[in-house]
Amino acid sequence: MRIATSTNLISFNRDGSKIEMVHLLGLYAKEDFKVLDLNLCEMLNSQASLAGKEWKQYAGKLKDLKGQHALVFNQAHAPYSPDGHILDELLTRSLDICQYLGIPILVVHPTKGGVEENVRAYKKYVDEAEQKNVILAFENLNADDEMTQVQQLVQLVESFNSRSVGICYDTGHAHQRGHDLADDIRQMGRYLVATHIADNKGKEDEHLLPFYGTIDWDAVIKALHEIKYTGDLTYECMFFNQHLPLELKRQAIRQARIVGEYLLSRAP
Repeated sequence: MRIATSTNLISFNRDGSKIEMVHLLGLYAKEDFKVLDLNLCEMLNSQASLAGKEWKQYAGKLKDLKGQHALVFNQAHAPYSPDGHILDELLTRSLDICQYLGIPILVVHPTKGGVEENVRAYKKYVDEAEQKNVILAFENLNADDEMTQVQQLVQLVESFNSRSVGICYDTGHAHQRGHDLADDIRQMGRYLVATHIADNKGKEDEHLLPFYGTIDWDAVIKALHEIKYTGDLTYECMFFNQHLPLELKRQAIRQARIVGEYLLSRAP
């Protein structure tokens, strides 16, 4: 397993604004974060480069930075709608970007509803993912009217019966819902292809670094080894440093790296 991070690790500013990822990749590389999850949710900001007509040029900049800093793009996160509907144009654009940049996994949110509704909603995108050699990784969510149970995600993957479908396990969401994370991991087994690693104190989705909340990380790492998980531990921890001045955010990247190395050292 490798420690990776979403490109949103230090993207949030005190006032709620965000820094585009093209301005951050070099900083991550300097602190030895070479494996990155591209947060394509930037598209949800109408002022963002990825949201406009110049998105292909922006993708070209990402490709240039990938080569310049010897980066690996291990996965990406597709934009999603709070009401649970699929954003057709943006999801298709995300698949195109994954194909262009050689990103093997695209994390997506299930729609509201059950397995059958999601099979109908995502069928054409799974077909497209197969053609583009991308895996759609369905993420466990955290609201009452969303897909929160890994049993449902397993059923969804099995219903598609496609090499282009898997599960992304969000530890923060699961802990907030009161799950036994180790048991979840064992149930997902070989269907687990990606992670969102974040901690919280069991009440809110705080997106903290591991050990800043109350998750039993030794149990998580042990379970991952039991199922022979070979993917990455990918941070989605963007709020622990949001209020730091920009000058201190490099130290926050460094701290995240140190925590990640310790987390990997807990392997049995």
